[in-house]
Amino acid sequence: MADKVAVLGAGAVGGMLGVLLAEAGHEVTLLASDRTSTAINLDGLRLRSGRFGEHHARVPARPWLTAPVDVLFVAVKAPDLLAALGRVAPALVHGAVVAPLLNGVDHVPLLRAAFPGATVVPMTVSVEATRVAPGVIEHVSPFVDYALCGAHADSAPGPLLRSAGLDVDVSAPDEATLLWRKLSFLAPLALLTTHARDALGPARDARPDLLDALVDEAAAAAAAGGAAVDPQGVRERLRGLPAGMRSSMLKDAVAGATLELDAIAGPILRAAPDGAPVTREVVAAISRAA
Repeated sequence: MADKVAVLGAGAVGGMLGVLLAEAGHEVTLLASDRTSTAINLDGLRLRSGRFGEHHARVPARPWLTAPVDVLFVAVKAPDLLAALGRVAPALVHGAVVAPLLNGVDHVPLLRAAFPGATVVPMTVSVEATRVAPGVIEHVSPFVDYALCGAHADSAPGPLLRSAGLDVDVSAPDEATLLWRKLSFLAPLALLTTHARDALGPARDARPDLLDALVDEAAAAAAAGGAAVDPQGVRERLRGLPAGMRSSMLKDAVAGATLELDAIAGPILRAAPDGAPVTREVVAAISRAA
């Protein structure tokens, strides 16, 4: 049976998800700005991916939700979240599942307060994708990895994503581990590449000491937040990524867009027992450059 799905945000993550869910036969609505909604309604959603191939789906897009849905995926960037919530009336997601795909940890309590009648199921996604134009998404990385914690393994988002051919990891034992597992990997990647203004390979080769320190501080903050993260495992994962990989924060910095500095580095600065001095120094340098 097809689900009624809304995707809040039609950027790289939301656009890619909208295409794949629509192609899998689900009733999908994209929620985006007037300009983006018009472009999608005129030309559809296009995805170019080495893994999934080329897709062109006709997906309706609106500036705000107009009918109840079964699942709402929240795929905006953290700095845009508060404004984007105005596109969804809480009554239209009463009894639904709200699945946020934002970076960081602080958005979960906000969404539970904003949608008290919905079940908020935190998720994470790891992917390198880019919106090259409104409604046009390029999936650059060979992977797109979704995750939710074991307690929500059988909840609506998991089967829905798997029906679209997407991988869903349910190994995290709890929400804190789920969110910090992603953040402790993402923060060193984003901060290192943005600080260097370069792709991961050259950045990690130039400053392996900086990468190690960023990983250690993120792991310490995760522990303070109630999650166990293996810093050595994070280092090995970062070393195994393609040398040409560019974080979304680096792309935003180059484009002069607003950076997700608080969503990605803020939890570490607030939680690390020693105040995360290396992370603090890198964030200060990025802020000055921006």
